[in-house]
Amino acid sequence: MSDNPVKILIVDDRPENLYAMRVTLAPLGVEMVTASSGNEALALMLRHDFALVLLDVQMPGMDGFETATLMQNNQATRGVPIIFVTAISKERQHVFKGYETGAVDYLFKPLDADILLGKVKVFVSLHQAKLDCARMHQELIKNRNLESLAFLAGGVAHDFNNILTAIMGNVGLCLLKTDFEDERYPLLVSVEQAALRAKCLTSQLLTFAKGGDPVKKIASIAEVITQSADFVLRGRPIACHYDLPDDLNAVAIDTGQMSQVIQNIVINSIQAMPGGGRVTISARNISNADGAETSSLLPGSWVVVTIHDSGPGIPADLINKIFDPYFTTKESGSGLGLAISHSIVKKHGGAITASSRPGHGTTFTITLPSTSGGADKTPGTVVASAHDPPLTTGRIMIMDDDDPIREMACKMLDLFGYQVVQARDGNEALALYRKNQVEGAPIDVVIMDLTIPGGMGGKEAIAKLLEFDPQAKVIVASGYANDDVVANYRDYGFVGMISKPFLISDLRAQIAVTLSAEKDS
Repeated sequence: MSDNPVKILIVDDRPENLYAMRVTLAPLGVEMVTASSGNEALALMLRHDFALVLLDVQMPGMDGFETATLMQNNQATRGVPIIFVTAISKERQHVFKGYETGAVDYLFKPLDADILLGKVKVFVSLHQAKLDCARMHQELIKNRNLESLAFLAGGVAHDFNNILTAIMGNVGLCLLKTDFEDERYPLLVSVEQAALRAKCLTSQLLTFAKGGDPVKKIASIAEVITQSADFVLRGRPIACHYDLPDDLNAVAIDTGQMSQVIQNIVINSIQAMPGGGRVTISARNISNADGAETSSLLPGSWVVVTIHDSGPGIPADLINKIFDPYFTTKESGSGLGLAISHSIVKKHGGAITASSRPGHGTTFTITLPSTSGGADKTPGTVVASAHDPPLTTGRIMIMDDDDPIREMACKMLDLFGYQVVQARDGNEALALYRKNQVEGAPIDVVIMDLTIPGGMGGKEAIAKLLEFDPQAKVIVASGYANDDVVANYRDYGFVGMISKPFLISDLRAQIAVTLSAEKDS
């Protein structure tokens, strides 16, 4: 339903008639605007969008017929329904004249209250439907624009991730070949950290573009919270206090997506406190054994995160709308940040709510299912150094259409002692895999880029490869980290996944895990 109130215009030169009409129509709950002359009615018509005009015929100066004619001659007011109401002009020729001037009905005083209510109610309902159709039309236009923007954002993020992959990979190679004491070492670390921050930004673009399924791993929610909040609060006149116990349970989350949730909420707090303030972030474990503590949660173990700010708060009439798409109270806001956050938390099997008291700040509560396992250390947290020996030997195929990425990956793998075979697309990868198999030099691991513009990508290539060799070990790599294939890679036959851009330790650890583990049946 539209938030705009439905309005009707009542035109009569006698105050007692206007009062009687208002009393009769009060049960409809619409906004009633009154006019005592034709000229006043015409002026009001240009300022308001009326569902209906109840127009008296006999009025001094401009009568109802003339008023209706002028309404019909004006493009802005032509489509507004008019019901004539009269106690005098009951003759047949007057009724016909009323319909000729555009009236939809012609009623005689004294009016039957039930009949009047019924007739007006029809036009109120029609106008409400018209408003709803207009609103839905605007929403469709927004959605089309959003889809176009999302498509563009996804493409930009994918291409940018490929660039970051080459940057991070080459910086990683330089770090491996640089002593810790070298004055260039901290400069290279700074470049790598900047690239990781850029990776977070592309992750947000991809979540906006795809709203994809989370790629979960066991992680420390405390670590995600502090890193995400510190990042967006840096340089702001806002103090942040953390209350994160050491025994906080681990959670199975997509760290990139959950980081976006924390950042969106903290950014919301920053915008609510332009002059500075305080943000308090706390977390605790709860055991909802019988589902009694929180009725919306299933029985089990949960981690509850609360983010409270000292801002002005959110009015009661708006608090229930803040997770709606496009809803924003800011002139430059898109109204998407909290809507995306709600979607992400929901896809993690959790819940997010907000509460506020004007003058006492706002509190967001995020509840996530916890796990008894410890945070996942591989891949992604293996620290490589120049003195690390090669993990093992083997023949690795890199399938990627991006030349700098292939060359960088080859240098990495060569440094670790692997033999490398390169392919630009799925067709070349399949041909080279068969060739190496026939020549007695089988490929141990294939790393396939998921998307190959104008060529066979990883999704199609792995299906064909597994037909040839059901035991093939294939890792999917993609700059579209939120793609369904990446989120559910095992369902497509892949044994591992790595998201672009990746650290050198990410690639090294993923290959080591793949080579050391039997392929899941």
